Amino acid sequence: MENRVYARLDQGVDSFLRVASTLRRKEFNIKALNMVSSSGDSGVNMEVLIENSHNHCVNDVVNVILKLADVKEVRVL
Repeated sequence: MENRVYARLDQGVDSFLRVASTLRRKEFNIKALNMVSSSGDSGVNMEVLIENSHNHCVNDVVNVILKLADVKEVRVL
């Protein structure tokens, strides 16, 4: 089963790299990471595609992302 997690980040590429390296370090089974620059501000929109074998995996990813300082919003799509 695959799930998508959407996050709005404050600091552009720096925030994206921080989230990506944190998820890699926590060894989540990430299939894809996408980043799109948001218009009008320095933030970015990030989408994470998670391959999970357990239901709690998505919740764990959301909790890890929310703990980072420069994250504005996190949603499971």
